[in-house]
Amino acid sequence: MRRFFLLLFIPIWGQAQSLEHPVPLLNGEPLLLFKYSGSASAAGAEIVPVDGPGFQSALRLTTRALPANPWDNRIRVLGGAPVRKNDVIVASFNIRCIAPEDTGCVTRLNVERRDSPYTKSANTTLLSGTTWKQFNLIFPMAEDYAAGGYSLDFWMGEQLQVADLAGISFLNYGPGITAADLGIDTAYDGSAPDAAWRSAALQRIDEIRKGNLAVLVLDAGGNPVPGASVHVRMRKHAFGFGSAVAADLLLGTSLDSEKYRQFILDNFNLVVFENDLKWQGWESNRQRALNGIRWMQDHGISKIRGHNLVWPGWQYLPASVKALESDPEALRRRILDHIQDEVSATSGTLIDWDVINEAYTNTDLQKILGDAEMAAWFRQARLFDPTVNLFINDYSILSSNGVDFAHQNGFARIIENLDALDAGVQGIGMQGHFSTPTPPETMLRILDRFARYGKQIEITEFDFNTTDEALQAQFTRDLLITAFSHPAVTNLLMWGFWEGRHWLPVGAMIRRDWTTKPNFDVWRQLVYGAWWTDETNPTGPEGAMGLRGFLGDYEVEVTAGTQSKVVSFTLAAGDNLVTVQLEPAP
Repeated sequence: MRRFFLLLFIPIWGQAQSLEHPVPLLNGEPLLLFKYSGSASAAGAEIVPVDGPGFQSALRLTTRALPANPWDNRIRVLGGAPVRKNDVIVASFNIRCIAPEDTGCVTRLNVERRDSPYTKSANTTLLSGTTWKQFNLIFPMAEDYAAGGYSLDFWMGEQLQVADLAGISFLNYGPGITAADLGIDTAYDGSAPDAAWRSAALQRIDEIRKGNLAVLVLDAGGNPVPGASVHVRMRKHAFGFGSAVAADLLLGTSLDSEKYRQFILDNFNLVVFENDLKWQGWESNRQRALNGIRWMQDHGISKIRGHNLVWPGWQYLPASVKALESDPEALRRRILDHIQDEVSATSGTLIDWDVINEAYTNTDLQKILGDAEMAAWFRQARLFDPTVNLFINDYSILSSNGVDFAHQNGFARIIENLDALDAGVQGIGMQGHFSTPTPPETMLRILDRFARYGKQIEITEFDFNTTDEALQAQFTRDLLITAFSHPAVTNLLMWGFWEGRHWLPVGAMIRRDWTTKPNFDVWRQLVYGAWWTDETNPTGPEGAMGLRGFLGDYEVEVTAGTQSKVVSFTLAAGDNLVTVQLEPAP
């Protein structure tokens, strides 16, 4: 049974939190504690009487004008109790939408450090209808905080709307608690094994991710060889299944580095360097990045993404760049010189470059140089590497329950404007940092929308920040199926895999001691199980054997009597013929 958490708990200060005795993060009446922050003419919050399930008052959140950023209009309170990293928080509240009635209201729960770098423990967008809906969100705290060191926000700047918020509680259950322990139902739309989207997606996978193979076996004289044993074994997917990696750990000498390197080789055919190719990382130690690229190439991983050339917020740029903000021409030249420097140095070694990262929310450079300058960044990258695919990358497109419409629309406008300027954008990166599941059908609709631009799409930074490992595994399975089934999607990358080197350790799929988690089991079951071709069959009377296999690189080993031969080939879409002619008998 689902457990509903309202204001029914007595604060137990000075006592460790537990399943039986959670500690409230709000020290008082929530409706009085939350205060509106933003322009009074754009939005506001007031307490109104309501007839809700278990409450008679609510905060009415009214958004009259869209702010520059969705967080500019919000209600906020500072956390009233200290918390520790990985403490499990349950946020419970009820929302109903007063207007617009047809599309519903969009509200975002945000829990973050109160000052820079504003580390987020939760950032989840929620869609509510005209009847009361209770939300029970469970998430771990990202850091240790003293009381007052973090904020609890509800953002209300996504669209013009009126929404009521009531029955609010934030309870700390301590580390290691799961939704199952609390009786919280974590099922999401489309999670059922027999969900209609799933069977359709699996059918699409069979249609678009496989090719037909015929292996013809001939003897030394060119005659068909019936009854020969043909072993077709896959070596590498055509689709990119990868992860972010850290060059210092990759190139290190510790036992962890040895395990890290082997894990990459065993589980991925694609990598992106998490920080080493970012502007600051590149200028601080370019050789480390180049050595990391070379190691990948030397060990058979040729699919390497570049991330990223321009992240246009001051906090993500070298201090020497911000120093030029009062000199637009010098700033423009500095950016173009950086792109030339890094793209030239890596030319021919990368398959993709994220030319621009998170341009919707990071606009410091555009405010000085103009939005059209972004097209110049793409042209500069193309000038110094004519072969690499040029991407624009952003977050909160598939995540945030798929209802961060402001971010989706803003991202779409940037792509359209760049296309109008013939910037040469070839790929769309969707990061995929999830704190709650987005229904698969919703993700498919979003992918369909962006596929209309005629560019390849990549899931570039997937992780699921939850302590509920069963839910994490289930959603990992559904995201993999969703992405692999969509014809516009070409690659999918985890944003790290090991707790020992992950920006959100609970989002990893390998624990600190290198034991596996359920989400890793899902990865192996699909990528190297259900979607991996390894078959042995005999040739028929005409000396041929046929099968349908997943696209990628293969070896075929033919054995006829005492003779054996191995041939490498690539299985492409459509019909493929591989002829294996045996050598003359000795």
